[in-house]
Amino acid sequence: MPAAPKRAYSVEDFSDLINTRLQKLESKREAQQRYGSLLAVLRQQIDSYRKHQNAGK
Repeated sequence: MPAAPKRAYSVEDFSDLINTRLQKLESKREAQQRYGSLLAVLRQQIDSYRKHQNAGK
């Protein structure tokens, strides 16, 4: 039988929950920045490759 949700939460419960969510958001934001810059570099390389391909035709 599933446990009933808690009716009372302590300040520690809330601070733990908030800290956990913040850590997840920070790691997600860090990954987006890291991979976002990598994607930008790849797009630049693809664009320059396409320009060279079109110039050769």
